[in-house]
Amino acid sequence: MIYMPHWPKPLGSRTRDFTLERMKSFLNKLGNPEKKMPPVIHIAGTNGKGSTLSFIRYILQAARYKVHAYTSPHLVNFNERIVIAGSYIDDNELHDLLEECRSVIADQSITLFEAITIAAFLVFSRHEADIALIEVGMGGRLDATNAINNPILTIITSIALDHTEYLGPTLEIIAGEKAGIMKRDVPCVIAPQEKSIMNTLERCAINSRSPLFRGGLEWSCKKQNSKMIFQSTIQSVKFPLPSLNGNHQIINAGNAIAACSILSGKYGLDIGKEDITLGLQHTYWPGRLELIREGNLISLLPRDWQLFLDGAHNNDGARVLAEWIKDNFAEGIYVIFGITCNRSVEEFLEYLKPYIKLLCVVCIKSEPKAVSTGLIRRKANNIGINAIECESISDAILNHILKASVQNIKTILICGSLFLARDFAMENFYNFT
Repeated sequence: MIYMPHWPKPLGSRTRDFTLERMKSFLNKLGNPEKKMPPVIHIAGTNGKGSTLSFIRYILQAARYKVHAYTSPHLVNFNERIVIAGSYIDDNELHDLLEECRSVIADQSITLFEAITIAAFLVFSRHEADIALIEVGMGGRLDATNAINNPILTIITSIALDHTEYLGPTLEIIAGEKAGIMKRDVPCVIAPQEKSIMNTLERCAINSRSPLFRGGLEWSCKKQNSKMIFQSTIQSVKFPLPSLNGNHQIINAGNAIAACSILSGKYGLDIGKEDITLGLQHTYWPGRLELIREGNLISLLPRDWQLFLDGAHNNDGARVLAEWIKDNFAEGIYVIFGITCNRSVEEFLEYLKPYIKLLCVVCIKSEPKAVSTGLIRRKANNIGINAIECESISDAILNHILKASVQNIKTILICGSLFLARDFAMENFYNFT
């Protein structure tokens, strides 16, 4: 499998030359594949984009529709980003696509994300499917994926402060950037938001003339005992809880159900309650509060221990993690933690602080901009968390956590960055499939 594509050079600074004109020019040279793809659902937001996309994908597949999907980032192999009618793109096709794009674009400046987005659009235009699910990389208005101008549906998931150096310093400004995917006369599903964020999205919808289907207003999705209730102005339906852990996944599942109700009502897709139930129960989105059940390290843990892996990397993700820990492991957990340099160690860990019995800090090997273990430890100690530096995830588990004498604590959580999931996969000989 391909760890990184051969073109363009993947490392280096992210460009600040945000514009869609360059992207549109490249696509034009390739015959405008974005106009030849199956009907597109375009998804933006800060948190929950990938989970929402995955729920929709599995629901549609349960209803026997063919689905393409484009997501980012990948955990281990770049192939994970491009799903063609239910299967990861294979090495040969990915290589040939990139070669084709490279030969057309030649030596012009292009980012890695732009190149992969162009390749995804090109391959989606050549393979039959009923729906193409496209996840925004960052922001929305000027994101490379927004070269699509004719989606049938847009979705905006939960919005929080993230990538402020690129998207702006306030939630309202960031919301305006996310709203850039709205299109005239194209319905937009919006997850429940803070009032000021929803007000911003509503103003943007008026300007773009996009009809809204708003969480907390036109629809709601709530946990009720061991079930989930989706309610809209025309129906109230009970579903089993989704396969993905955490109460935040109730909202993401609600996004998906709301989207499917529009696909059924406006576009005539045949999606029944049984399809939604089956899809929700079988959705797999790796590295999101995933209970790891196999692998090299798992075989070394006592049978009554549990290890969870989560890609939460911003403050809102940490808040959600803390709520999940409180609901399930209020007595405390062990945490293995690594983070990148554009994040606040203290702010993230402050949410988890009440539940951390031992913090094992690691430096993310697969990320050049990872924070050093020494700096993480010092910042954790400064806010009163017992932290130790570890050489690797396996070192943390074998030489520290398993030797700790914290009574009745048998749960390990790995978090802080999706790139840390890649390190875990390498050490645990684990394949995210």
